[in-house]
Amino acid sequence: MTLTGFFSTASPVRRASSGLGLGRKEDLGWRDVITEAEQIVGYPTSFLNLRWLFNDEIASTAVHLRKLVGTNHPLLKSAKNLLMGSKSNLQSVGLTILLVSKAAGFNSKDFTGDHYDSGVLHAQRALAEIVEMKRTGHLIHKAMVNLQKKKEHGDKFNDLLYGNKIVLLTGDYLLATCLQHLGGLRNNEVTELISSGLRDLVEGDFFGARDENNNPVPTEPKCKDDLPPYDWENEDNLEKLGSNEFLGRGKDEFVLRTMLTTGSLLGKGCQAAMKLAHRGPDMEKNAYILGGHLAIMWQLYLDVKDFFTHPYSYSLVGAPVIIATWEYPQIYGHILESKLEKQPVEFKQLYYAVRGTRCMDYMTKFLDDELAAILKCSEKFPVEDARSALQKMATTIHSETLQYMDV
Repeated sequence: MTLTGFFSTASPVRRASSGLGLGRKEDLGWRDVITEAEQIVGYPTSFLNLRWLFNDEIASTAVHLRKLVGTNHPLLKSAKNLLMGSKSNLQSVGLTILLVSKAAGFNSKDFTGDHYDSGVLHAQRALAEIVEMKRTGHLIHKAMVNLQKKKEHGDKFNDLLYGNKIVLLTGDYLLATCLQHLGGLRNNEVTELISSGLRDLVEGDFFGARDENNNPVPTEPKCKDDLPPYDWENEDNLEKLGSNEFLGRGKDEFVLRTMLTTGSLLGKGCQAAMKLAHRGPDMEKNAYILGGHLAIMWQLYLDVKDFFTHPYSYSLVGAPVIIATWEYPQIYGHILESKLEKQPVEFKQLYYAVRGTRCMDYMTKFLDDELAAILKCSEKFPVEDARSALQKMATTIHSETLQYMDV
């Protein structure tokens, strides 16, 4: 299968001394970028979740979490990530929206000093919190354990069932509170945008084929190259995103899945912030595109890190697998065979099969293109310090992703 028109000549891939983790240096680098960004927007977004989570309704669930200790319920890991902070849970969504808001600026003649501080409108800060909590509520919902096969869980079944109830109630409360606060912004266009972002987020959870445990699996690769690429930048984002015709088409499938699960909500959050500042349709579109490209690069990082640090349990719809199976359709046989025989996928065999392709070269070119798009798009935003912070975030994600890859 030819890749003409999909990728040009691949850039050389750089690698750290170990593909199994970057350790303290990586964490410090990212922490420095986030700290600088928070100083620019004048808001400690590291505590954004805590302000919502520590209230009477949610804090009371903390007592019940103790009953889940020892059950390995996913809610425990989710709670830890929310309280301690984790790059894997897209915790910088709210910060990104604040940076884009400040980078775009606003006409101070349209707003009194009571409506803004540090170059960001109070309404934009509220919006950033709403989008962050929408994402958080959705992540908590995804901590639900599949208890369909009761016998597999043995004595822990009742504890896991109890944990699922906490997951459902906590996630529902956060999402309902988000809708209440969203209405408080008193802007119908913003409400429509963010609500459609939640719609896309939910659709992403059911998009494409699933295995018997409801985990997503890649679509059998299509050999036709005559279809136009997925042009997410120019589609009407209030309508349904993409279509099923992009399934099985490597990069297009990955981009569509990413836009549904993360890109849409982040992009529309940035776009809505422009509406609140009355920045006009051109800046609104630029903000949406910038947010979308940031989400795509972020997902590339998460997928590459997942693939190299968990070679026996990575995502089957992550970028390495999707792109490798499109380049070499025979690799899909590893997945198809397990599906036909109703057996678990041999992750180790698939891992080495993917490593044997040129997918990392193509992904490096993909990463470079995304970084170039972010840098180009961000230049359209006039406020220098916030624009520079966004570019540093993108550059850091780009460099850390490359360090996980092989030569």
